[in-house]
Amino acid sequence: MKALSILVLTLAAAASHAAAAIGIGVVGGGGGTPDPQPISATVYATDEVTFNGTVTNGADLVEIDITTPGNEEVATLTAYPDADGNFSVIWFPPVDSTYTVQAETYLNGTELSKQTIGFVSAIRPDAAGHITGGGWYDYPNGKDTMGFVAQVLSNGSIKGNFEFQDHEGLMNFKSTSLDWVYAPTCTDGYFTGYCKLNGSGNYRFFVHVVDNGEPGTSDSVDFSVYDPNSGALLFSYSKTFSHGNVQIHCK
Repeated sequence: MKALSILVLTLAAAASHAAAAIGIGVVGGGGGTPDPQPISATVYATDEVTFNGTVTNGADLVEIDITTPGNEEVATLTAYPDADGNFSVIWFPPVDSTYTVQAETYLNGTELSKQTIGFVSAIRPDAAGHITGGGWYDYPNGKDTMGFVAQVLSNGSIKGNFEFQDHEGLMNFKSTSLDWVYAPTCTDGYFTGYCKLNGSGNYRFFVHVVDNGEPGTSDSVDFSVYDPNSGALLFSYSKTFSHGNVQIHCK
């Protein structure tokens, strides 16, 4: 089996955190080259993680598979190497956990190599901030609506709620509790908690909102829902409001 060479794993952080670059050597084995030990890295759950690498086995496609400790798939990232074999993919850690990262290479649909390249631990910054918002996204035959309040009180406790309704798909996610709020800037805000789907179950959710100005100029919401035990991704959503407003209350 030919080798896949991933030269650098770059952790490109959000605005309030520094970036890190970690070299992980040759992955995939073959040609008498031993596989390196998987790297370990720690990032914040609010960080944008960029994987940069280079393939040396002529692959025309690279998949980066990210799984939970329970081996549940969180994300599959696809990249097409350029003429020099370089590629780049971006991942946003959903919740605080330790994730296994694997790289697979393909040529014309045939797998060439598969290798565990590292373990990424996502941790949460200390809670702080106050976020409110609501609005809707229009579809040709319906709309999605949502509203939320997420705040860290003066005594350090978390207060708030979140509700999302997909009127076309007949899905209603409604929070039962919030356990973390983080607003590092006047533009980006994050909060997490637990919710029910259509009034039943117990699910973990993660929300990232962007306040692009007042009153609600191109504000956006990204959120994901996970199995709280396995970490498996159950639902994801990313839209810019058709109408509405996100407000991050900066001091």
